[in-house]
Amino acid sequence: MGFFMFKKVPKPIAYDEFISYLDKLFNLTLSDIKVIITDFHAEMQKGLSGYDSSLKMIPSFVDRPKGNEKGKFIALDLGGTNFRVLAVELDGKGNSEILAVSKFAINKKDMQGTGVQLFDFVATCIEEFLVENKIDTDKKYDLAFTFSFPVEQTNIAAGKLIVWTKGFTAKGVEGEDVIVLLNEALKRKNIKCIRVAALANDTVGTLVARSYRDVTCDLGVIMGTGTNACYPEKLSNIQKWRGLDPKGHMIIGQF
Repeated sequence: MGFFMFKKVPKPIAYDEFISYLDKLFNLTLSDIKVIITDFHAEMQKGLSGYDSSLKMIPSFVDRPKGNEKGKFIALDLGGTNFRVLAVELDGKGNSEILAVSKFAINKKDMQGTGVQLFDFVATCIEEFLVENKIDTDKKYDLAFTFSFPVEQTNIAAGKLIVWTKGFTAKGVEGEDVIVLLNEALKRKNIKCIRVAALANDTVGTLVARSYRDVTCDLGVIMGTGTNACYPEKLSNIQKWRGLDPKGHMIIGQF
């Protein structure tokens, strides 16, 4: 006769007991909340001063819009498995209208190939968008590039990719200025009607888009594949960037 060893099965946790357990994990006292706020502010200050911090506090080189900006623009949104190209019109009264939009699926070979390959794909999509929507290419359009990856910006239209995320691994992009790479791809496609005027993270884009209509909006938050936030900060508090007008504001990405 053989002998069998039976593993002891843990006793199932009752529903009420499980809910009570979760409640204790998320139950914060006022004292706990004050400590979190204090520590969060301390990390923000370190990031703004240029010291190592859990919050990068990345400058965007833009402030919130005033709501009176107007004109027709091209916008790009790159940050996941789909890439979007849009034509947008601002009426100068806080209202915007999407005139045309095209969505393109990004396949793995473009996400994980070379930077030239990826940005050539972007330029090809722009070319198709212009043709399909009969955009007058004899006119000039400013383009805003929403690039939803960690970028170290040096001005409104320049920024080096710090590291790829979200499954992107295209070689030759990390450490490079993504606007330079985009301009080179546009040149290879002979697209002359576009001037890349702005680079923004999706969080900054979210805040700018909403505050154009609602001047009281002062926080942008993304909760998706990645989670981050941005807000307008006094330039006098951004110690790691000298020579800025201390009377102004700039949107800061916390990341």
